[in-house]
Amino acid sequence: MEPDTVNSSQLQSPQPHPADIAESYDGLAPEDRSALPGTLGEATLLEVITFLSPASGLDLLRRCTESIQTVLLDRLPADDLVDILQEAGNARRTRLLQLLPDSKKRIARSLLDYPPDSAGGRMTTALAAIRPEMTIRAAIDQISARSERSEVLSRIFVTDRSGHLLGKLRLRDLTFNRRSTHIADIMDSDTLSIGARDDQEEAVRLMSKYDLLALPVVDKNRRLLGVITHDDALEIQEQESTEDLERLAAIAGDSQESYLDTSVLTHFRRRFVWVLFLGFIAIISGIIIYRFESLLEAYFVLAIYMPMVVAAGGNTGGQAATMVIRAMSLGEFPPAAVGRVAWKEARVGMLIGGLLGIIVAAQIVFFLPVESDLPAGRSFGHIAVTVGLSLFIQIITSTLVGATLPIAAKACKLDPAVVASPAITTFVDISGMLIYFGLALWLLGV
Repeated sequence: MEPDTVNSSQLQSPQPHPADIAESYDGLAPEDRSALPGTLGEATLLEVITFLSPASGLDLLRRCTESIQTVLLDRLPADDLVDILQEAGNARRTRLLQLLPDSKKRIARSLLDYPPDSAGGRMTTALAAIRPEMTIRAAIDQISARSERSEVLSRIFVTDRSGHLLGKLRLRDLTFNRRSTHIADIMDSDTLSIGARDDQEEAVRLMSKYDLLALPVVDKNRRLLGVITHDDALEIQEQESTEDLERLAAIAGDSQESYLDTSVLTHFRRRFVWVLFLGFIAIISGIIIYRFESLLEAYFVLAIYMPMVVAAGGNTGGQAATMVIRAMSLGEFPPAAVGRVAWKEARVGMLIGGLLGIIVAAQIVFFLPVESDLPAGRSFGHIAVTVGLSLFIQIITSTLVGATLPIAAKACKLDPAVVASPAITTFVDISGMLIYFGLALWLLGV
């Protein structure tokens, strides 16, 4: 039997997933980006924009005709729309708002009142809410009538007539119960929620801790305003992680643009201030070296181990700060536990500093790579004790500062990631020099 004839149109490759198109968008040349809207339908464009960062989504919108912009802005989920509007400048935001229908415009303006990094700034208002006195039949009818405008149906929230959050239930609860059953009889009375002006990081922490698909957002009177979904939580987590990494690297500012889309001048502005600041701080280290010039002339071998003492403090202090910032972001301990944290890191510092000090001291005594004349009455054993003890003290102090500084910054309403990196770098450079030369002067003399 002959095989069926296959039409060539049936062999055409399927269109790439919108997420794959979005992933490749940032790497496209400007002319290819401009050609993209003409090759995709409005439905696909809408999906692609939801997978793009706000900056890239705004860029794609700019390359569309005004008629397509109007369609896309109207159909975009409220949270994605507001993210793009927050990224736009004032003049462009005003123009984009004018393209929206009045109902969508009111929603967008209300969400724009919240800070971009707050729960209210990241929530969507497209949710299903029902009242406890309803029967399942009435609830399903209401949800069905609004299904096109509801982004979240996996969790259905229960409110009173004034909009106060009373609980929630799952869609399956409506499916597998009698239609005459009242919502009050099957709903979960859990009212876990987050305030609209609370930080978005807190929303991610709550969703992770309680394994939530959706987190209700309420006002100060506990009226339900919107919901943060799990995909929003993933975006927030990625954004916050990126910010923390940049701040730990002493990169200022906040940019939602991709690396290739960020201009050279923007990179310059974000990095130069901290580089300049830390550069001038480094002068203090140079002054300390200058003040101990006579000590180095007498014991030039000390110069070999000076960078190691400073670097060891920076490395261990950075490790401690990273561990503590991570634990704080996951809510693993309250600020009141600073004493326990400091004691734990002090013991870790003692172990690391003690072992490293012993290893380096032994290396100086038995395997010193250079020959050096020492003043009368001094031996390499004295140098070994000086360097080993300096490492021990420097590592302990650096781990303590690295552990406690983020907690202190948090207590002062500062971002720990912003404060930790430059402050630890500054501290270990100066403290390392003072500890090293101070001990050398005390133990060796001039």
